[in-house]
Amino acid sequence: MKKPLGATALAIALLCAALSDVAHARTVSYPYEAACMAPAATSSIYAGLREQIADTSRGPLAYYRFGHGSPLLLVTGYRAPLSEWDAAFLAELAKHHDVIVFDNRGIGRSMPDASSFTIGDMASDTAALIDTLKVQHATVVGWSMGGSIVQQLAIDEPQTISKMVLMSALPPGRTGIPVPADIMAKLAGKPGTTFSDVMAVLFPAARVKEADRCFSRDRFKPSDYQSPRISSAVTEGQSASLKEWEADDSAADALRSVRTHTLVLSGTDDAVVVKENAAALTRLLPHADLLLVEHAGHAMMYQYPVALARAIDSFAGR
Repeated sequence: MKKPLGATALAIALLCAALSDVAHARTVSYPYEAACMAPAATSSIYAGLREQIADTSRGPLAYYRFGHGSPLLLVTGYRAPLSEWDAAFLAELAKHHDVIVFDNRGIGRSMPDASSFTIGDMASDTAALIDTLKVQHATVVGWSMGGSIVQQLAIDEPQTISKMVLMSALPPGRTGIPVPADIMAKLAGKPGTTFSDVMAVLFPAARVKEADRCFSRDRFKPSDYQSPRISSAVTEGQSASLKEWEADDSAADALRSVRTHTLVLSGTDDAVVVKENAAALTRLLPHADLLLVEHAGHAMMYQYPVALARAIDSFAGR
């Protein structure tokens, strides 16, 4: 007689059933990677590193560039400056890639006077940065809201992307499950929200205490970069852009014609963009592979910086 499934086993079984109609989907369980292990200030990724300004056709965009190899451009998420990338994750990527990270419009020294913050705006900005830096055959990685920006970029200007990685990303329109309102309010910094509240949203319960202690220490910290205050205009503009994305059925239809090879990365414990969104993305995109990471939350690159960087490197070099 079979024993009844426990809650965790049942959840995994149900998810496997939901993914059964998704081609090229697999689930992995990575070994634990300790936090508070960011590269030292003397690390090669920081050697001689200085913030640069690209004078693009759209306006100035602030960026850092380091590493050696094929180009890899990373687009960050909602209200996130470039310093919110995990430093160990970037250092691992830089072993085999020319890594470019930048601030979206309205953040830091990137278009400080910007007044419009649509997903289309930011996708066009990204294309302009690629053009200005004369980057060719780039793999473009989008995390969270950055994933929406990269999807729009692939729709509007597919020639700018060789491959794309969508990490903890939301599909457009009715194909997706929106970010819960209470979680969105915390990420927007509503009055009374604490740092621990945000960590509890970004990380699974088992990793929250560690995140409280290590998140700030593990961030990307070039010596000349001052993490900027995120203005109310940016918060309101990006919030509105995500609401529009959640209703954009035309973008969902357009994704069905995108031919770009794509890696969709999602965590089973992501409370912000739940894992069912990854399956929806993989169904929309004709050339997408899904990698589902057990026990990973929304800020998954902080939990598994080396393993995820190596997964992206393997995909980019395939």
